[in-house]
Amino acid sequence: MPAKRSPFDYRQTAGFFFSALANVEGQIREHEDIVIDGTYTGDIFTNGFCEISENGKFHGNIEARNVTLLGVVDGEVYGKDSIVVKKSAKVRGVLRTPRISIDAGAQIDARIKQPSQKIEAPHE
Repeated sequence: MPAKRSPFDYRQTAGFFFSALANVEGQIREHEDIVIDGTYTGDIFTNGFCEISENGKFHGNIEARNVTLLGVVDGEVYGKDSIVVKKSAKVRGVLRTPRISIDAGAQIDARIKQPSQKIEAPHE
């Protein structure tokens, strides 16, 4: 009988994964996917996806292809393609993206900028 396979966990393939024990300050400029499960203060610029997990606490700016927010976020978030805000998220700041999805129950105190077309990155 074949071994039982566990579901695919994209966190295993992320270029950067900051665990729940991490408390990091700085700036990341990468082409890799990034998952924050701990506390991060600073800026993130990536061509991949960025996730702030349920345990994650983020203060700063994010610029990524796709962004998923499940934790606490304070700052400006720019999703080149999309931003997904899950019900566990607490978001304050500015969300800029052509497509946004917000689950019922998410706590949002943010300005949402959503043009009908892809928008230019603020830092390009």
